[in-house]
Amino acid sequence: MHLQDRGGASTRRPNTKTRMQTATVTLLVITAVLWSNTEAFSDTAVDCCLTTKDTRIPIQIVASYFHQTTESGCAIPATVFITKKDKKLCAPPEKNGWITKIITHLDKKKTSQ
Repeated sequence: MHLQDRGGASTRRPNTKTRMQTATVTLLVITAVLWSNTEAFSDTAVDCCLTTKDTRIPIQIVASYFHQTTESGCAIPATVFITKKDKKLCAPPEKNGWITKIITHLDKKKTSQ
């Protein structure tokens, strides 16, 4: 279908396929922008130890542990002990005597279950 404009030149209207492709691309761009904004402003904050304390923790109050790393988004590495009352206690990442003893105890307890 051709239309005549005032200058006599013919102009062509975009066909339905072209309009659908343009709409699809526009929708994909909008979705990508909204998705990235959602990720940037999400409430998924990383729960990290900000400091560690080299104070011995009684082995009988500890239920589990994990290693905090800088790769997981935390500022410092740490060994995090979870108490039976669900409190997090931050110890140095070095495996000194008492830390190693608790980790070994928990690992043995875990494998025997």
